Amino acid sequence: MEKMKIKKSKKGVKLGIGIILGTIIGYLTSNMQLWFVLGIAIGAALEYGSNKKQS
Repeated sequence: MEKMKIKKSKKGVKLGIGIILGTIIGYLTSNMQLWFVLGIAIGAALEYGSNKKQS
């Protein structure tokens, strides 16, 4: 039996997803400034957390 290869995502994908989600939520709640920054923070936390576990 062959082992399955684990596919690693490219750097910055989770950060980009956080920015997009923050922008969408900010637009829906009419509070772009807050949610854009929160999206960056959440995306960076996901990016850093996933990199920390892999090493």
